[in-house]
Amino acid sequence: MPTKSSYPDVEIPDKDIWGFLFERKDRPYPDDKVIYVDPYTDRSYTYAQVKNTAVDFGKGLKALWDWQKGDVLALFTPNCIDTPSITWGAHWAGGIVSPANPGYTAEELAFQLKDSGAKALVTQLPVIATARKAAAMVGIPEDRIILIGDERDPSLKFKHFTSIRNTSGATRYRRTKANPEEDLAFLVYSSGTTGHPKGVMLCHRNIVANTLMVAAGEGGNMSWKDGPDGNGDSILAFLPFFHIYGGGF
Repeated sequence: MPTKSSYPDVEIPDKDIWGFLFERKDRPYPDDKVIYVDPYTDRSYTYAQVKNTAVDFGKGLKALWDWQKGDVLALFTPNCIDTPSITWGAHWAGGIVSPANPGYTAEELAFQLKDSGAKALVTQLPVIATARKAAAMVGIPEDRIILIGDERDPSLKFKHFTSIRNTSGATRYRRTKANPEEDLAFLVYSSGTTGHPKGVMLCHRNIVANTLMVAAGEGGNMSWKDGPDGNGDSILAFLPFFHIYGGGF
């Protein structure tokens, strides 16, 4: 059984999530390394595509919705390959992400939306009816409900997230940096088995530390370029992205 001395001391850098993931100098793999693959559609994201998509979305939040530091973006969606880009795009813009269980009723979702102070809601077409009803209950306008995933709204009422971008180009938006120890990255809600769900406040440093802890625990057992096909080892993301697993993955 491993002893305490078996694990290395881990230094937690004084960086927010974006800086930790996308501004680091010690990344061994190239920009075109595929890091996400959808098993149903084979749609994929490279490291560079995730970063660029997130930046475009973050700029769109600032340009179209006057996004401010500390604004909350709620996610009401089953697992989706677009979740990382949406999440980190909100962080690029200084936002807080609050993922909700896609099995919620409209009333349950409305509670989280109101309690978190969500400014907008990200969802998918199969659960749009519940999302729409919950948003109406707390006063989130329908133009602040956007879709991710491969399906588009045939009525064109709800925009796809790829339409949330700074199209004019007249204003150059910069990343909003966060204080790692004080600014929240996620507002995740408990199951509410003993009462109403309660928001758990996770700062940027919490997530950075957790990510480094997982890396230390792996102990170098995984490689980005080895394996039977030379494309590196893979992790099956079966855990729910509507919980904090999606943020720390």
